[in-house]
Amino acid sequence: MPPSTLVHIEVNENMVPCNVLESILFGSYLGIVARDPILAPISFLDWHNKGMEPFKKRMLVEVEVNIITNSQMIFMSV
Repeated sequence: MPPSTLVHIEVNENMVPCNVLESILFGSYLGIVARDPILAPISFLDWHNKGMEPFKKRMLVEVEVNIITNSQMIFMSV
């Protein structure tokens, strides 16, 4: 897919993706963010470690910048 392509992802009332193909794409994107060594360094063994807080916030900002949401759908910029 070309960069900046918007992908429409239908979600249910709990904001869980309903479309299989699009939810796989969304899950893959979240996995890439979680494995980014700058956003989520592996030096922390526990997600609940207080030192992880700034990294969690940066990951959330990364996802928020690339996701446009409303009550029924998500648009992901890939």
